[in-house]
Amino acid sequence: MEQAWVGYDEADAAARRFSGAGALPTPRTPHTPAEYAARERYLHRAAMAAYWRGDLTMAQLGDVFGHRNGWDPRRHPVEQEVSLSRVVRDARLADYQAAAGRERAAWRDAELAAESARTLAEEAYAAACRLRPHPVPVRRAVRGVWRPAVVARWRPARVG
Repeated sequence: MEQAWVGYDEADAAARRFSGAGALPTPRTPHTPAEYAARERYLHRAAMAAYWRGDLTMAQLGDVFGHRNGWDPRRHPVEQEVSLSRVVRDARLADYQAAAGRERAAWRDAELAAESARTLAEEAYAAACRLRPHPVPVRRAVRGVWRPAVVARWRPARVG
């Protein structure tokens, strides 16, 4: 869970770097076929780099190359980078939430196992008390040193 949080924190810091980018207007560039091709190449390169870093899934990479789910290669590279950083941040947040859920489930399972162990120990003690109604002798001090009292061990009956 800690690693997932660190990953989310890094992605959030990268996404926050772009938070001020919305205040500035998008740079004006000529709307030529060469410019659009350059923008598409930039988007594909940035998406592939994010995929190889493990920031994008194969399905998200397919959306980028298929120009689906808001991935428009005609947008300016700054807008594309902002979108990419937000997608990475959202994916890392989902990873963190999944890890937190798994850790909560593990703690819940551990507490349930501990409670079951306590219950079984109490049942075993109650069964032993029913079989041996006499109390176990207490430990006594002999010359200032505590020694356990000699106790006859209870052994199950032998079948045979």
